[in-house]
Amino acid sequence: MKTLALLFFSLSLYLLPNPTHSTFNPIRLPTADEPLASSTPVLDTDGEELRPGQDYYVTSVTWGAGGGGVKLAGLDSQSACPSDVIVSRNSFDLGNPITFTPADPNATEVSPSTYQSFSFNVASNKVCQDKLSWGVQYDRRSGQYIIKTGEFVENLSNQFKIEVAQPSLNAYKLTYCQFGSDKCYNLGKYTDRRSRATRLALSNNPFFVVFQKASDV
Repeated sequence: MKTLALLFFSLSLYLLPNPTHSTFNPIRLPTADEPLASSTPVLDTDGEELRPGQDYYVTSVTWGAGGGGVKLAGLDSQSACPSDVIVSRNSFDLGNPITFTPADPNATEVSPSTYQSFSFNVASNKVCQDKLSWGVQYDRRSGQYIIKTGEFVENLSNQFKIEVAQPSLNAYKLTYCQFGSDKCYNLGKYTDRRSRATRLALSNNPFFVVFQKASDV
């Protein structure tokens, strides 16, 4: 059963958005081997460099409605383990700790415009995993490409990037990029009418975030 679940998750990551048929358009971003506009690493709310393997809360840069943190949720009543990535509507809810792992195994910091894997690091039960990597899955019901979690898959999980949005605020946006391609897509908020949850999904409108060390809370 676990093997089938992993296979399904892996195959779903191949269902990449086709700009001819999708309702949003790809954006052009630098790839890891191109010169970056800035050599400054991604910074947290303390102004310190993001470190691979450390836990951070990813929260909205704005305060108020829809200004909560990114968290793991179980929106499918038929699934025993949570696998949905949502944004809390409570500004005081920081969400769940998230770990950033550069595709480059020699990286000592998290840099903008470079391939990363994102994963939740949450306490779970014996049935569910504790570390869940992000991926993209097409949701046929809504017609959206939503962010889901599953086991890490080499060269499939490493398809996310962090891009600078507002340097003075240490604010960023998250993007999904087909590995080895220059096509990238913003991660934005999508309201699921059935569950009334705010999901993370590929979008024309980016979700602007800041990173807070989990150890600070």
